[in-house]
Amino acid sequence: MKLYVVRHGETLENANDCLVGRLNSPLTEEGINQAKKVSEYFKDKNIDLIVSSPLDRCRQTSEIISNGKIPIIYSDSLLGRDHGEFTGKPKETIDFDEYWNYNKNIQYEKAESVKDLFDRVAKLVEDIKEKYYDKRVIIVTHSGIMRVLYYYFNGIPSDGVLSEITIRNCEIFEYDI
Repeated sequence: MKLYVVRHGETLENANDCLVGRLNSPLTEEGINQAKKVSEYFKDKNIDLIVSSPLDRCRQTSEIISNGKIPIIYSDSLLGRDHGEFTGKPKETIDFDEYWNYNKNIQYEKAESVKDLFDRVAKLVEDIKEKYYDKRVIIVTHSGIMRVLYYYFNGIPSDGVLSEITIRNCEIFEYDI
């Protein structure tokens, strides 16, 4: 199985470096252009399926990549991390390393814990591997989900800090399963 994971195109909140989570924001013009470039990348990859977060920015990105030629299914398991009380706030207002520390797994008042997020995403990957084991699949999702997938496939560091990687809009990660 070949699995590609794509972060959605830019939104206004991304451009302002805010925690977006489950806010349902559309792509900016730049985000649309980014998605068009990604669509070109996948043009000759013989993709069988796109699995996408249902939020508008991912829907738009998926539809541009698909160009009406690749089936798309939507999964709530790919929703961004529920940032709860931090939603919409600039990233600099929180301790990002602590917020993304798997070992500490801080339980916030409203925000989703790292381990809960990790478990949700891991279950989805196992389901995709079982159902589409012989396919070429694109996941279109959010930076936090891509972060979890990166550490799911590469292992969690001993210090538990999952914030070491930065994921740009429309960045593509590839995994051979």
